[in-house]
Amino acid sequence: MAKALRSGGVTIKDVAASIGLAHSTVSRALNDHPGIGEETKVLVRRAAANLNYVANSGARLMRSGTSRVVGLILPDIENDFYNSATRIMAEFCDAENFQLLLAVSEDDPEKECKQVLAFREARVAGLVIAATLNPKRETAQMLRQLPAVQFLRRHASIRSPSIRADDSRGLHIATDHLVSLGHKRIAFIGVHPQLSTGKDRLDGYRQSLAAAGIAEVPQYVRTGSSQPAFARETLIDLLALPAPPSAVVVASPRLVLGVLDVISQQNISVPDALSLVAYSDVEWFRTWRPAITAVALPTAAMATTAASLLFRTIRKPDENDIEFCAPFEPTLLVRSSTGPAPRGGASR
Repeated sequence: MAKALRSGGVTIKDVAASIGLAHSTVSRALNDHPGIGEETKVLVRRAAANLNYVANSGARLMRSGTSRVVGLILPDIENDFYNSATRIMAEFCDAENFQLLLAVSEDDPEKECKQVLAFREARVAGLVIAATLNPKRETAQMLRQLPAVQFLRRHASIRSPSIRADDSRGLHIATDHLVSLGHKRIAFIGVHPQLSTGKDRLDGYRQSLAAAGIAEVPQYVRTGSSQPAFARETLIDLLALPAPPSAVVVASPRLVLGVLDVISQQNISVPDALSLVAYSDVEWFRTWRPAITAVALPTAAMATTAASLLFRTIRKPDENDIEFCAPFEPTLLVRSSTGPAPRGGASR
């Protein structure tokens, strides 16, 4: 029977004493050392469980200099793309016996900087980040000092490899689809073009119009916040124009919520009066009536590749490749929210 344990928590020495083994053997067994036999590992694990032993992560951190924690900084978690990607990265980290710790920057550079500092102080093994519009210089400097991967967004000041979608191509095929249906009055609602994603998506829209010989109408191009309220106010303004658009490309899934709010409130007939294409597919787009045509991103592949690249960088930091892979290709999913351009003016 094990002797009474002192207060302050069970240690490896306590586990070792309870089964008559050296504490170094117990330590190696708990860390799955290949030099320890399976029977001994089972014995040690059972004893540790019986004594409610919990590894001292602080001591491990002092020995190794890093923890078994990976950080993830995202601008928000209400975005379905980021939500799905977080789950996939967490599963990947779990398989590697790491924990994923999430922080939400809310696109605030000051908050982002504090989060990166906190992760560094916690000695995380690495970090995945979707950077804000204008990261602070201190943020970029800190990110150079630990394994990091940029996700979806990329910023020139952050010298880390990036995993991203071909946003320009995605908006190009979305706009091409509307052009093929006879639309010429095509509006664009997107995020700030200072963001890499915002710029690339706007570029794709413009390239499609140019290729089709359709002159861009400045009033139809609206960029700003990723919040639904921005899209709501924008669509109301667009529909009040003397020549309102017959179609709209919404270049962010969160912005779609604001657009649909206006469509419902004003009882706009989709696609008869207004065709709608969303960028980044969301599960409920298929159940909305009419089902929403969307440009789907390969979320699982992007998230898995980001996590895989981060762990490769953690293990072999000298092989860090800034241009690790080409952008991921999006796919157009045609549903019922797009149709032929209406003849004459738009109807309600």
